[in-house]
Amino acid sequence: MDTKEVFKERIEAQLSKWKSTIEGLKTTIAQAEVDAKAKLHDQLDSLHDKRAKAEKILEDISATSHDAWDQVKSGAEQGWTELSRAARNTMAKVQEAIAKPKPDEEIRQIAYQVWRDEGCPDGRHLDHWVKAESIWHARQEVVASPAPSPRAKVKRARKTATPAKSRARKSKTAAKEDLRRGPKDT
Repeated sequence: MDTKEVFKERIEAQLSKWKSTIEGLKTTIAQAEVDAKAKLHDQLDSLHDKRAKAEKILEDISATSHDAWDQVKSGAEQGWTELSRAARNTMAKVQEAIAKPKPDEEIRQIAYQVWRDEGCPDGRHLDHWVKAESIWHARQEVVASPAPSPRAKVKRARKTATPAKSRARKSKTAAKEDLRRGPKDT
């Protein structure tokens, strides 16, 4: 089991890591689709609550004497383990939601790029949307298609002897057999 100081350092390091992760998620959420923002903000609030609970655990540990530490250690470790697991799961959900934007958002981004590539013309938004949809569907087919299997090694055909060589081999083999048997009685 860890000493009080080692445990405190471990919690402080994790809190620092969570803080940077939460800040990174805030930046990404700012760029996320409008209707997904509410859900992501709820999860982010949940992360803030978990971080506040972790800070409370750290304060409680700091306030305990070394003698009292031995008595509260197992409870603190169990609470920390559960809190860490919940925070990791919540962060994973947020990151997954960010990594998988809805098709409409992806299509909108493609349409915007098509519009920019064409020089930002007015009045062609439907054309750009249709083109973006076809690009999006093509990308999905590429992603969904199985990876090409490694090319199978092609067996090379064994060179077979030409009929003349084949006959020559047979006659040599037959001649050797004849020599082993000895002269034939007629």
